[in-house]
Amino acid sequence: MTLNFTEAKPPASAAAISEAVNLLGSGETIWVASFWNLCNGALLDGQVLIYSTEEIVERNRTYEIDKDFPGQILVGDDSGGRLVLIDRSVEDKFYLIDSGDPFLGDAEIFSSVEALVAYVLGETNVLPDSVAIFAIGKAKATPQEVLAIKKELGLNDSVANLKEKLEKENEMILSGVKAVKYEGVVSRYRHLIQFDN
Repeated sequence: MTLNFTEAKPPASAAAISEAVNLLGSGETIWVASFWNLCNGALLDGQVLIYSTEEIVERNRTYEIDKDFPGQILVGDDSGGRLVLIDRSVEDKFYLIDSGDPFLGDAEIFSSVEALVAYVLGETNVLPDSVAIFAIGKAKATPQEVLAIKKELGLNDSVANLKEKLEKENEMILSGVKAVKYEGVVSRYRHLIQFDN
């Protein structure tokens, strides 16, 4: 699976990475330090948030990771109440655990961040046959996106009317359609539209 960076910050400086890993009590060989060399925090596939060097220490303190999971570091969350942890020493182990669960044994374990993201997306992509498509209403659509959505969904709305709908939270765009037919469109524009049945 190739990760889709829905939102990504520029790479972190070497000084910021060094300071963050020192405050976390770890070394610069941990996975998140390598990730920060690419981008200093990112939202992956619109679902999994990887924290920046500025956020990570505070998040680990807030969730008392040192106390509850002394061998792990909190590196992100799934935007739905679960935390993403990594081992302090092993680069290829990612844990997905409910934020209130004190037992690491209850976590789902993955060998890569790509596998973790695919798992999270798989849970949210179980679709029924007949669905409606709604606007999320949290991001502004570009004119190109409005035209593409209009064309790919086969809408008769004017561009201006569709743009207005896309800016309203939970505004119905299309109803009673087969999910499988529109899954690709919704996936491409998941920052603007979503399924609801």
